[in-house]
Amino acid sequence: MKKFSKRRCLNVKQFDIIVIGMGPAGMAVSAMGSAMGLSVLSIEKHKVGGECLNCGCIPSKALLKAGEALHSARNLKKYGVDAELHLGASDPMQVVRDKIHGINDKKFQKAFERATLVMGTAEFLDEKTVQVDGESYTAKKIFIATGTEPFIPPIPGLREIEGILTNTNMFEIEKMPESLTIIGGGAIGSKMAQAFTRLGTKVSLAHMDPHLVPVGDEDAARVLQDAFEREGIAVHNGAKITEIKQEGGRIKTVFDGGTLESDRILVATGRKPILEPLHLEKAGIEFTRRGITVDSHMRTNKPHIYAVGDCNG
Repeated sequence: MKKFSKRRCLNVKQFDIIVIGMGPAGMAVSAMGSAMGLSVLSIEKHKVGGECLNCGCIPSKALLKAGEALHSARNLKKYGVDAELHLGASDPMQVVRDKIHGINDKKFQKAFERATLVMGTAEFLDEKTVQVDGESYTAKKIFIATGTEPFIPPIPGLREIEGILTNTNMFEIEKMPESLTIIGGGAIGSKMAQAFTRLGTKVSLAHMDPHLVPVGDEDAARVLQDAFEREGIAVHNGAKITEIKQEGGRIKTVFDGGTLESDRILVATGRKPILEPLHLEKAGIEFTRRGITVDSHMRTNKPHIYAVGDCNG
């Protein structure tokens, strides 16, 4: 058993539970621990609420709703209604951001009133100790709930492009681009293709799979693609992208079927677990590139450490 020096023990703050990551899984653990009367340390490096609230389900649906409203308004004439359409002064992305902030302000203030919330990046010093910004903490149980982050594929030139968009940062743009190339035809890429198109952006979508949303039914994907093309979205299935480059403020995506040119590029090629900042090897926690290895009870190979949510693959 590893022993600590007296000086180190005196500097380590102790809790019943440490939760790393304040997305849906981490929030649930924190709330349940607090409700049971346990002392809980909740650690979050970026924004409380995780992907779903800040850059996933909720903002994407809000943007889709804005696009749907504008699309419906443009088609009122089909139903015998003549209307003059005026876009408001507020950018659709700002409306989405305002909604996110409103949920954050109202919901989480009460949820964490009995837990200790620390903002910063957590890393293991050993299997018992977690450090955040030079402060050390220990607990009887540790829950890892760090979630996932966008996977950036190794396409030549992609990482050199300025202003790459992913679902993590696309809701922070100041204005809608005139043109957009989307790499990836899964759920995120497909949703954003329609949302951006309906809000006035010319969209091209290229991906390597034989049809859109490859985990779904091929016939359904055909219906989806037909709908996209009617709305002006250029869909390129089975595209082998060989290079992406930036010239004169424009982004050129070169693939085996030609070249797509746009103002911005959105990468939606899947996600990967957030593990590197944790230094799991210092705690002896087993993991693979797919995520942290757990049993049916979400326990890691260290029985007092759990991995919950998307970080366990």
